[in-house]
Parts: sequence; C-alpha cells; structure tokens
Amino acid sequence: MYTSLILCTSALVVAIILLTFAKKSDGTFNKFLKIFTVVFCAVGFFRFMLSDSFVYVINGAYFNGVYYDATDVLQTILRWGYYLNYAVLPMAVFFEGRLFKNIASYFCLPFTLLSTIFFNDFMGYFLSSAGQGLHLVPWIRYVYFVVELILALVIPIVMQIRHKHVFNVKDKKEWKNFLIALPFVVIIMMPVYVPQSLIGYSSLLAKIGSAYHIAWIALLLIVTLGLYYIFRFKNKKERYMLCVFLTIVLFFHYDSLYLMGFSIPRLPIQLCNIASYFYMVAILFKKNKLFQFCFIANITGALIAIVAADFSVGAFGFWNMHFVFEHSLVLMIPALAMGLRIFPRISKSTIKYTFIGFCCYFVFCLTAGTLLNAFSNSTGYTVNYFYLFDLKKALKYFAFLTFVRDFGINIGDFTLYPFIVLIVFVAFFLLCLIFYALVKLLYKIEDDHIELRKSAIELYEKHTGKKSKLPKDFSD
Repeated sequence: MYTSLILCTSALVVAIILLTFAKKSDGTFNKFLKIFTVVFCAVGFFRFMLSDSFVYVINGAYFNGVYYDATDVLQTILRWGYYLNYAVLPMAVFFEGRLFKNIASYFCLPFTLLSTIFFNDFMGYFLSSAGQGLHLVPWIRYVYFVVELILALVIPIVMQIRHKHVFNVKDKKEWKNFLIALPFVVIIMMPVYVPQSLIGYSSLLAKIGSAYHIAWIALLLIVTLGLYYIFRFKNKKERYMLCVFLTIVLFFHYDSLYLMGFSIPRLPIQLCNIASYFYMVAILFKKNKLFQFCFIANITGALIAIVAADFSVGAFGFWNMHFVFEHSLVLMIPALAMGLRIFPRISKSTIKYTFIGFCCYFVFCLTAGTLLNAFSNSTGYTVNYFYLFDLKKALKYFAFLTFVRDFGINIGDFTLYPFIVLIVFVAFFLLCLIFYALVKLLYKIEDDHIELRKSAIELYEKHTGKKSKLPKDFSD
C-alpha cells in the first residue's frame, strides 16, 4: 500500500512541478529545485536522530552482554545505496556537471525505487523498541519516511526531464568518469554500520600501533595524496566540487552518530566533531578566515586523534568505523582544499586567525564543560570537552602530570584542575605552530617540484620539437 502511495504521489508531484515551471525560466526552476533539495537533506539530517534498530544488526558479536548473530544483506545494501542520495543529490542540483547527475539518475534513483518497494522492511527497524534514537508516534514515523522517499524520487526525475539529462552512452570519457568515480563515491559514502552488519566486529585488534591502526593511516595517506595528484591540474570548478562533496559526506557521516542516541556528551563540541559544521560554512561559503583556522587547528587536532586513536571494542564496529571515517575526512578535506588551491596559502596572518579562533573555542569548551560537569549529578551526564575535564585520561597519556592532583578546584559536582587546562591550551597551540612551520616547508618543496617539472617539459619540447600535453604548472 505504502509503495503505491509513494509512487503515485511522486508522479503527481513531478507533474505539478513540471507544469508549474513549464513557462518559467531555467533560473527560476533551478532555484526551486535547490530549495527542494535542501529540504530533502534537512529531512535526512534529522532522520538520523530518530530511532533505528538496524545499528544492532551485527554479524556475530557481543554487545552490552548480548550476543548478536544476525545479518540482513538486502537491507544493508539498500541502505548503502540510498545513503548516497544525501551527498549526490545536492551535488547534482547545485553544480553544472554531468558526473553527479549521472550518479543521481542511474544509481541513486534505482536504489530509491528499491527502498520504496521494500518500505515495510525499513519501517520494521524504525519502529522497533531496540532503537536508541527518538521514538515518534508510528503514524508520524510513517509520514516522515514517506515524505523523504517522495523527495528522493522527485528530485532526480524532474532534474532529468527539465534538464533533458541522458547518459551519453557514445561518449567514452563519460563512461570512464562514471565507472572510476562511482566506486569512490560508494565507498566514501558507506554508512558506518555496514561493516559490522556484513562482516561483524572482526577478530582484528584495534589499538594504537596495531596492524589495523597502521593500515588506516597508510590508506588515509594514499587516498589523500591520490586525490591530490588526480585533481591538482583540473580546472577550479572540478577541484572545488571535490572539496564540497567531501564536506557534505563528512557532515552526514558525523550526523550518523545520533543513530546511537542523542545526548549532551555527543553534541558537536569536540574540535573534530564541530569541524563538520565549520567546514560547511568555510568551504560552501568560501570564508577564508574561518578556513585558515580550520586548516591549522582541525588538521592538528585530527593528527593527534589519529596518532593517539581512541579505539573501541570491535575493529569493524559502529564506533570504530565512525571514528575512522570522521577523523579521516576532518584531515583530508582542509588538506585537499589548501593543496588544490581552493583557498590562498597560509601566511603569518593565519597564526592570528588561528589564535583568536582557538581562544574563542577553548573558552567556550571550558565554560560549557565546567557548567555541565558542575551539575552532572542532576543531569546524569559528564563531559570531557577538549579533554579538559578527565584527569584519569590525561594521566593515561601524560603520566608525568601526577602533580596536578594537588591543585584541584571543587566546582559543584566535580573538580577542575587548572594546570591541566593551562597545559592543554599551551601544548595544543604549540603543536599548531609546529604544523604551520611544516606546511611552509611543504610549500617550498612543492614550488621546487613545479620548477623541476617546468624545466623537464621545456627540455622535452626543445629536443623533440613537439609541444607537451602535460601542464607545466598550476592554474586557476
């Protein structure tokens, strides 16, 4: 019944939109479609805060003392394919490029249709009492998902019809771009619960210095450098599209955290968590000062988190996958945005922006964390924003700081250690300065490499009398 309702309503909405905008300009139609797409993304954003028991479909593992041995391959694949909509549809609608329109039309749309057909399977997980998110009244939950599916169906269909978009099967370049880009898009947009659903927690050991940890760092380095070398000589529009796409991916990956329940400690206040919001503002709206802060502070924070990884039980479990995906993207996005020249190179003024931004952020964390911890017995929550409030964890990494125990200040329900606060502030900003110096060194290496490249190409042209097809240097 619901499948028929969604398909019929979608067809009606498509007809109404096309008729309404039949005599309107493309500009007017595109504005409407962009608003329509933003509404879809907003619906998807809030859906992750709602109950969904699928996060406990684990292929053989103990969780909270309960053994799970369940798989639902069909639902896993459907969710994976449908999840691409959140990043692909805005890219297809907001940018004039064929690649994302092709993925939206010939990959995302079929998965949305399949999700509509298996509507009841989704609802079974949404309405299960095992879910940790917000439980809505069943009829509201039905309406919510019906509306989301209608939006996901309507957007690519009206885009195809109005823009007359059809896959150019005779164009080898279009096939090449599609077949190369699609696997990357599918992998980078993998929901974090997919590995535990298909594989299970795995017997791999997830701890600092383990093969799992080293493989992650190596893969992150390979992917980041690979994307840089692939896109470094592309036109600015393509370079910018890559950075925007990854930014949207990070935004939804972070939001998927709330499938495990919404709580005060999970608010996006930690530096690597709030990065998903900072990047959206800085990159989408090209706010250079904010980006300068993000580039130094967030990459420094991500590097610390990656090296001193806080792994959970189960190598491929939800929390580990979320940790890996989030911190990989937090590091990768500003590194690529800077390396691909979306923003100007850092300069001495970057230190000023970083210091001001970090002071504001630090004071906020200190104030919010102190207030929340002071009333923790009443709220039931303690927080450790920017690692300022957990003495035990601080001493785990810095055993020589045991002397700080003698200098605690009792505030409400907890004890604040001023020396921890001071040491964290000074140490982090010093690391930011070290990273700044390393980046300046990388600039010199890059400039030398470009000069050598130019010389080699000129020498080739001189001796062969042929013009090289390789670009000699970067361009806007």
